[in-house]
Amino acid sequence: SPYGYGSQMYNEYIIKKAQKEEQKQELKKIGRKCGLAVILYVAISYGFSLLLMLISWVFPSVSKLYLETSATLAFDVVITFFSILVPFFIIYLTMKKDKNADFLPFGTPYNKEFAISLVMVFIPIMVLSALGINSISAAIQEFLGIEFTSAVGDIKLNGFKEIFLGVISVAVVPAIVEETVIRGIVMQPLRKFGDTFAIVTSAVFFACMHGNMVQIPYTVIGGLLLGYLAVATGSLWPSVVLHFVNNLYSVVVIATSDNLGDNASVVAVVIMLICFATVGIIGLMRLVKQKYKVTMKEDSKLLTIPEKVSAFVKNGPMIVAIVLMFVITMSNINF
Repeated sequence: SPYGYGSQMYNEYIIKKAQKEEQKQELKKIGRKCGLAVILYVAISYGFSLLLMLISWVFPSVSKLYLETSATLAFDVVITFFSILVPFFIIYLTMKKDKNADFLPFGTPYNKEFAISLVMVFIPIMVLSALGINSISAAIQEFLGIEFTSAVGDIKLNGFKEIFLGVISVAVVPAIVEETVIRGIVMQPLRKFGDTFAIVTSAVFFACMHGNMVQIPYTVIGGLLLGYLAVATGSLWPSVVLHFVNNLYSVVVIATSDNLGDNASVVAVVIMLICFATVGIIGLMRLVKQKYKVTMKEDSKLLTIPEKVSAFVKNGPMIVAIVLMFVITMSNINF
């Protein structure tokens, strides 16, 4: 080979190796901070519950108040803000300081018409995928003789006040908070390592944070749709809208069943599914006419997928967070 060529190749190898190690360290740092946020989320959630138990022990009247659905729903709103939004926002500020995060994309979508059309298409997909996965999950539970439990299924919405609080607690607040946290604080820094990696990782992360097998399977699918929507539109607002509509569907089903009976609930489900399907078809027709091309960003491919996953997961805080969520998830399975 020409004189000096071998030296040049060696230098390129050293530079590439250094760049690769730098990306690994950056991804590990993001993973550590996300893991720490989950640990804080669990600690604050259980801390609030313990505090409530202590207050109820000292003041029995508080215990009676919490048995009311309206008080429970209001408490859930407080818990959502303090246990999810606060820890992750603190982590976001530290990531901004370390230049691992830039901004949360709460601006106008790249193309408003495309964003509207994509939300319309994703609404029936998200709802139907949840129904399908829940049916499969029910069959698996029946076959194995186990039961997946979740606090969401215990909600009772009798009367206007409880329905209103249910909409706020189950649909409005989770849509805003969870999209800010997952598709914003968690997913955006990961996009440097590829949009596909960021969407899938944030979806799995989002699902595991639910801590129960009732929600984990379909929230993976939902997380993929919500993540792609945020990336494709360049804004978190379309994801917030889709998340809100999906959760509102659950509120309507519960409220109808609690106030009008199971037969009325079935009718409501059929009507909503027909409406969602119609909206989806109209949205698909709009997309075909618009011919909008989505560009997915990919990283420099210095790291393989296994190397990215390993860097994000193999760190102290994330391992502790995984163990915590595994234990919580297992505690919500009745064998």
